[in-house]
Amino acid sequence: MRGVRFFGNPDLNLDWLQNEGWTILKDGRGGSRVLICTFDNQAKDPLERLGGTIAPMCKAMNHVEQGSVDRVVLVTDGAGYAGTRRVAQSPTSATFIDEHGMGSLTSEILTSIASKAGVNVSIIRGIPEREETVRKAIIEALK
Repeated sequence: MRGVRFFGNPDLNLDWLQNEGWTILKDGRGGSRVLICTFDNQAKDPLERLGGTIAPMCKAMNHVEQGSVDRVVLVTDGAGYAGTRRVAQSPTSATFIDEHGMGSLTSEILTSIASKAGVNVSIIRGIPEREETVRKAIIEALK
Protein backbone atom coordinates (compact mmCIF):
# COMPACT_ATOMS: atom_id res chain seq x y z
CA MET A 1 0.00 0.00 0.00
CA ARG A 2 1.06 3.55 -0.72
CA GLY A 3 0.63 6.27 1.86
CA VAL A 4 -1.03 9.65 1.39
CA ARG A 5 -1.15 12.38 4.01
CA PHE A 6 -4.72 13.70 4.10
CA PHE A 7 -5.83 17.20 5.12
CA GLY A 8 -9.48 18.17 5.11
CA ASN A 9 -12.80 16.95 6.39
CA PRO A 10 -12.17 13.73 8.34
CA ASP A 11 -15.84 12.77 7.93
CA LEU A 12 -15.47 12.30 4.17
CA ASN A 13 -15.92 8.76 2.96
CA LEU A 14 -12.43 7.88 1.74
CA ASP A 15 -13.05 4.18 1.16
CA TRP A 16 -12.60 4.73 -2.57
CA LEU A 17 -9.05 5.93 -1.92
CA GLN A 18 -8.21 2.91 0.19
CA ASN A 19 -9.81 0.62 -2.40
CA GLU A 20 -7.25 1.98 -4.89
CA GLY A 21 -4.38 0.86 -2.63
CA TRP A 22 -3.71 4.05 -0.66
CA THR A 23 -3.28 4.20 3.10
CA ILE A 24 -4.41 7.44 4.73
CA LEU A 25 -1.66 8.66 7.04
CA LYS A 26 -2.69 10.47 10.21
CA ASP A 27 -1.24 13.65 11.70
CA GLY A 28 2.38 13.38 12.78
CA ARG A 29 3.32 10.72 10.25
CA GLY A 30 5.24 11.22 7.02
CA GLY A 31 4.07 10.84 3.48
CA SER A 32 5.55 12.00 0.20
CA ARG A 33 2.05 12.43 -1.24
CA VAL A 34 -0.37 15.00 0.18
CA LEU A 35 -4.10 15.18 -0.52
CA ILE A 36 -5.95 18.31 0.56
CA CYS A 37 -9.74 18.35 0.25
CA THR A 38 -11.20 21.73 1.09
CA PHE A 39 -14.87 21.80 2.04
CA ASP A 40 -17.65 24.20 2.96
CA ASN A 41 -18.41 23.80 6.65
CA GLN A 42 -21.44 26.13 6.33
CA ALA A 43 -20.51 28.05 9.52
CA LYS A 44 -22.35 31.31 10.07
CA ASP A 45 -19.31 33.06 11.55
CA PRO A 46 -17.03 34.26 8.71
CA LEU A 47 -13.81 33.23 10.46
CA GLU A 48 -15.19 29.79 11.31
CA ARG A 49 -16.30 29.37 7.71
CA LEU A 50 -12.68 29.59 6.59
CA GLY A 51 -12.00 26.49 8.71
CA GLY A 52 -12.91 24.26 5.77
CA THR A 53 -10.49 25.91 3.37
CA ILE A 54 -7.67 27.91 4.92
CA ALA A 55 -7.17 25.69 8.00
CA PRO A 56 -6.47 22.45 6.08
CA MET A 57 -4.26 24.36 3.63
CA CYS A 58 -2.14 25.89 6.39
CA LYS A 59 -1.62 22.49 8.02
CA ALA A 60 -0.76 20.93 4.68
CA MET A 61 1.69 23.66 3.72
CA ASN A 62 3.42 23.33 7.09
CA HIS A 63 3.88 19.64 6.27
CA VAL A 64 5.17 20.48 2.78
CA GLU A 65 7.69 22.97 4.15
CA GLN A 66 9.19 20.24 6.35
CA GLY A 67 10.38 18.56 3.17
CA SER A 68 10.14 15.05 1.71
CA VAL A 69 6.88 15.77 -0.17
CA ASP A 70 6.88 14.91 -3.87
CA ARG A 71 3.30 15.62 -4.84
CA VAL A 72 0.41 17.77 -3.59
CA VAL A 73 -3.14 17.31 -4.83
CA LEU A 74 -5.62 20.03 -3.87
CA VAL A 75 -9.30 19.30 -4.35
CA THR A 76 -11.57 22.33 -4.23
CA ASP A 77 -15.18 22.91 -5.18
CA GLY A 78 -14.26 25.94 -7.28
CA ALA A 79 -16.35 28.32 -5.17
CA GLY A 80 -13.76 31.06 -5.71
CA TYR A 81 -14.82 31.17 -9.34
CA ALA A 82 -18.60 30.81 -8.92
CA GLY A 83 -21.11 33.49 -9.88
CA THR A 84 -20.77 36.70 -11.84
CA ARG A 85 -17.24 37.48 -13.00
CA ARG A 86 -15.46 40.53 -11.61
CA VAL A 87 -13.68 40.95 -14.94
CA ALA A 88 -16.20 40.35 -17.71
CA GLN A 89 -13.65 39.22 -20.32
CA SER A 90 -11.91 36.76 -18.01
CA PRO A 91 -13.95 33.58 -17.39
CA THR A 92 -11.70 32.51 -14.52
CA SER A 93 -11.60 35.79 -12.61
CA ALA A 94 -12.38 35.58 -8.92
CA THR A 95 -15.84 36.35 -7.59
CA PHE A 96 -15.51 36.20 -3.79
CA ILE A 97 -19.20 35.38 -3.39
CA ASP A 98 -18.64 34.54 0.30
CA GLU A 99 -15.99 33.53 2.83
CA HIS A 100 -15.92 29.98 1.53
CA GLY A 101 -15.28 31.18 -2.02
CA MET A 102 -12.50 33.45 -0.79
CA GLY A 103 -10.98 30.58 1.19
CA SER A 104 -11.17 28.21 -1.78
CA LEU A 105 -9.39 30.67 -4.03
CA THR A 106 -6.79 31.43 -1.36
CA SER A 107 -6.16 27.68 -1.00
CA GLU A 108 -5.40 27.48 -4.70
CA ILE A 109 -2.99 30.38 -4.38
CA LEU A 110 -1.27 28.79 -1.37
CA THR A 111 -0.36 25.76 -3.46
CA SER A 112 2.19 28.01 -5.12
CA ILE A 113 4.27 27.51 -1.94
CA ALA A 114 4.55 23.83 -2.76
CA SER A 115 5.22 24.54 -6.41
CA LYS A 116 8.05 26.92 -5.52
CA ALA A 117 9.51 24.20 -3.29
CA GLY A 118 9.77 21.94 -6.34
CA VAL A 119 6.73 19.82 -5.49
CA ASN A 120 4.46 18.56 -8.27
CA VAL A 121 1.09 20.30 -7.69
CA SER A 122 -2.32 19.38 -9.10
CA ILE A 123 -5.53 21.33 -8.52
CA ILE A 124 -8.75 19.42 -9.12
CA ARG A 125 -12.14 21.11 -8.98
CA GLY A 126 -15.07 19.02 -7.83
CA ILE A 127 -16.51 17.09 -4.91
CA PRO A 128 -14.94 13.63 -4.62
CA GLU A 129 -17.60 12.15 -2.35
CA ARG A 130 -20.18 12.81 -5.09
CA GLU A 131 -18.25 12.65 -8.39
CA GLU A 132 -16.49 9.53 -9.63
CA THR A 133 -14.61 11.51 -12.30
CA VAL A 134 -13.08 13.64 -9.54
CA ARG A 135 -12.05 10.53 -7.59
CA LYS A 136 -10.39 9.12 -10.71
CA ALA A 137 -8.56 12.40 -11.31
CA ILE A 138 -7.28 12.35 -7.72
CA ILE A 139 -5.97 8.79 -8.04
CA GLU A 140 -4.22 9.69 -11.29
CA ALA A 141 -2.70 12.86 -9.80
CA LEU A 142 -1.36 10.98 -6.76
CA LYS A 143 0.62 8.50 -8.90
